[in-house]
Amino acid sequence: MTPQVEAIPRIISMTNQVGGSGKSTSGVNMGAILADWGYKTLVVDADDQCDASVALGYMHPDAIVGQKNIYDCLTDKSVKLREAIVPAFAGPYDAEGSKRIENLDLVLGSGEMENAEQHLTTAMARELWLKRLLDQVKGEYDVIIIDCPGSLGLVVIGAILASTEVVACIKPGFKELRGLTRIEQKIAAIQEEFSEYGADARLSGIILVDVPTSRSQGAVWDDGKNMAKQAYGDLVLAGSTEDQLGIRRSTKIPESYAHQKVLLHYDRAGEATYDYIAVTKGLGFQKQAI
Repeated sequence: MTPQVEAIPRIISMTNQVGGSGKSTSGVNMGAILADWGYKTLVVDADDQCDASVALGYMHPDAIVGQKNIYDCLTDKSVKLREAIVPAFAGPYDAEGSKRIENLDLVLGSGEMENAEQHLTTAMARELWLKRLLDQVKGEYDVIIIDCPGSLGLVVIGAILASTEVVACIKPGFKELRGLTRIEQKIAAIQEEFSEYGADARLSGIILVDVPTSRSQGAVWDDGKNMAKQAYGDLVLAGSTEDQLGIRRSTKIPESYAHQKVLLHYDRAGEATYDYIAVTKGLGFQKQAI
């Protein structure tokens, strides 16, 4: 009998060295789209802001009695990652009428992750912390999306080392575009330093977020879009309309977060929803045949 080969999931780190760049929004919305398309998907909330957890139904993740989270897994080797995995919801997880999102799970975040850098500083094999955790469950998922904090510190190094690819989320401004160089340098340094551990993550996509819908709304940002396309070509993911890059500015994005619902469940036919569908396709995903 020919032995079965375990499928290797795509593991995607959502990165930027600053906060407020759309990493969490992009991660959870792509995750929901992939789940809707038939991919068994896991979102890992590694950011102490816990925005991915909030967006998927868990407003106060540290306050859930008896529930483990990612910080517990990081600091206590006896805690297995499965103990921190919860189902994703459209709406608060404990509210009547909230809907379980099929095929989508979440590694629950924790505000205590703000102490993760301090903990990792003295830990053995500190850069491998997330790789070792994901090795426990990666055979159970088709796609794993890691929502990274807004830095390039030890938590993010661990995420990139555990990943097969990196997606950078940025606003289309000159200052933000300059930051892409640091992300590329960090990826290259990790590949060189940890090649023996199979570190081969690559920059697979750039998502421009909060893109003004007309030049009058942001001529400088419009120029930034052109700069990004010239510098990175097809890595800059297209939106859902002709000649448009990235995710259009929309009030539906903060509204959906306030309602703890991903766009697919809050504004399914909205422009921003279609943009996220387009960038998900741009990363090479397609709806699975039933």
